[in-house]
Amino acid sequence: MRSAAPSTAFGRLLAAASLVVASVAHAAHGEIADFGDGVLHVFAWSGPMLGAIAVGLWSMAYSWRRAWLLPVAFAAAVAAGAYGGAGEKLTPTVGTLIVATVILLGMLVYGSRTLSIPSAFAIVVVFGAIHGYSHGAQAGAGDFGRYVLGAASATLALCVAGMAAGLMLRLVSRHGMHVAGAAIAAAGLWFAFGAA
Repeated sequence: MRSAAPSTAFGRLLAAASLVVASVAHAAHGEIADFGDGVLHVFAWSGPMLGAIAVGLWSMAYSWRRAWLLPVAFAAAVAAGAYGGAGEKLTPTVGTLIVATVILLGMLVYGSRTLSIPSAFAIVVVFGAIHGYSHGAQAGAGDFGRYVLGAASATLALCVAGMAAGLMLRLVSRHGMHVAGAAIAAAGLWFAFGAA
């Protein structure tokens, strides 16, 4: 009984913090682009958050020596994609592509699919560029380079969090990665069909 109270309090605190982060990030759109705004923008939308976490989870299907390549490639692609999206309009197609990447990454995590490193690298680079494009298209006026650095740093941090979660799931449960992958894919499907 005692453990439930702190858990509930922590959940409420986390929810409140998420609301603050989202409101600040969306308030900043169109006004200023800086490092903090880049960080907040990544945390303000569930699609990029889940995508980055999924990349970290999926990377743990590989040996430790190779696992770090995918998060670094994903974050670098987010930065490059942001420059590609700078000054562009965000279209519904980009949103659809981001949701598709979340679903596909969830499926890869579910199956713990170890594709060849070049194939996995290509997937995360393309997916990261799509996510980055959306961040760049939604940047306001200001120091765009710092904004991109913030978005890429936040993306990499989420990937590392996904790696930590993946390592923990592999150690404590035989089916943990299946559950995590299914949850991510289901969230992507909900974004596509249930959130409308």
